[in-house]
Amino acid sequence: MGKVLLYASIALTLAAAAIGFVNRGHLTETKDNLANTKQELEKKSGELAASQKSLKEAKDSLATTTAEKEQLTSEVASKSADLEKSKSQVADLTSQVGTKDTEITALKADVADKAAKIATLEGSSGTPGADTSEKDTKIAELQAQVQEKETLQTKLSSELDGARAQVEELRKEKANRTAGLMRKGLEGKILAVNQAWNFVVLNLGDRNGVVGNAEMLIKRGNQLVGKVRVTSVEPSTSIADIVPGSVSRGVSIQPGDNVIYQATAE
Repeated sequence: MGKVLLYASIALTLAAAAIGFVNRGHLTETKDNLANTKQELEKKSGELAASQKSLKEAKDSLATTTAEKEQLTSEVASKSADLEKSKSQVADLTSQVGTKDTEITALKADVADKAAKIATLEGSSGTPGADTSEKDTKIAELQAQVQEKETLQTKLSSELDGARAQVEELRKEKANRTAGLMRKGLEGKILAVNQAWNFVVLNLGDRNGVVGNAEMLIKRGNQLVGKVRVTSVEPSTSIADIVPGSVSRGVSIQPGDNVIYQATAE
């Protein structure tokens, strides 16, 4: 009986050991699974954070791009208004030129008429005394009127020349902007680049002689990088579109790149 109990005890001990071994294996496997799960969770958390960051950057970029687009639209409207104002100024000055021409013609006719009257009075004969004195007074009055008319004529002629000069200047400016003409060899730099909308901001503007629709070369050192075409001109800066196909594959336009105008013919 004692041997049976002994054998039973040994069997129970072995069974317990076996169960403990199996449980230990399960525990180790569970710990490994838990560690893997934790690692996967950390990875997913990192990916989620990166996605959230990318989403925020995309939203910020969209907001910036929208603002830039609105600014460009405003600038285009402003330039259109400037062009209409320039046209109005040309029409007004042209009208002034016509009016002053008419006034000068009338003054010349008046001066000639008064000169003829003076000549008639000076050549007419009469009795001495009051008649002579009255004639001299009349001649003096006419001469004063002639002098006044000639002074006014000189003033109007000067104003006419100024108006014609303004008209010519406005016409030249309009012609230059239309033809895209500006000083050959004009150089500047790129201040900023907008890759999303494919345009750049230049440190050259109206004060430097930049005109709309002019095409400029982009250089980095001695290397030709691409081309831009001016679309909007401000007093000290301008905006230019990157000409499609002008930038080599793998090359990107960067702030600090040089721009140079080499004339349309070239």
